[in-house]
Amino acid sequence: MKNPMPIATSRSKQRNTPKPKAEPSAKSNGPIGREAVLDAAIHQFSIAGYDSTSMRDIAAGSGMLAGSIYYYFSSKEQLFLAAHEHAIEHICAAVRKSIDPKADPWTRLTQAAQGYLESMLNDYEYASIIITEFPRKRADELRNILIAHRQRFEDLFAEIIAEIPLRKGVDRSYFRLAILGMLAWSYTWYKPTGKDSPRVIAKKMVNLLKEATH
Repeated sequence: MKNPMPIATSRSKQRNTPKPKAEPSAKSNGPIGREAVLDAAIHQFSIAGYDSTSMRDIAAGSGMLAGSIYYYFSSKEQLFLAAHEHAIEHICAAVRKSIDPKADPWTRLTQAAQGYLESMLNDYEYASIIITEFPRKRADELRNILIAHRQRFEDLFAEIIAEIPLRKGVDRSYFRLAILGMLAWSYTWYKPTGKDSPRVIAKKMVNLLKEATH
């Protein structure tokens, strides 16, 4: 994967292009479902970001009146936290589904990485709210909750890495940060038209670390 930066620039521009808002055929005066609100919030946050998204934007995307969204969420911050947690659980579910609990640790790590990349790169709206809305941008209370959400995801990898036979002296914490950082960065440069699929990319990344640390 040579010269990732030009690809990252191209990919970023492609994703940051505002999408036309959907015009709902009819608006509901009452609740239409918490899941629909969360999906609409994730979609809008992935386009405009937390700071530039209003509750009215999200209500329009979910097909309800702006005031009705408060039936579920008392504020944009509470909705953002719920949307972030919803996105985390979506990706965690994909990772868990990919893992064969009977496989050896290196195979399970590869499977976890493949589940992560397939979910992140094929459902990029879910990944966007996790990767681009960094906790350090927020107030301490909000930041701590976001970190707790993300920790659930990281724990899936930490549990596997704890069982991997690594060469003496290899720090497992740095190993975990390395693999998660490599996988997350692919969000910025991955192109669906590229030669490797998310599954192949994940396997190659794990193999790189395996060769360096096993």
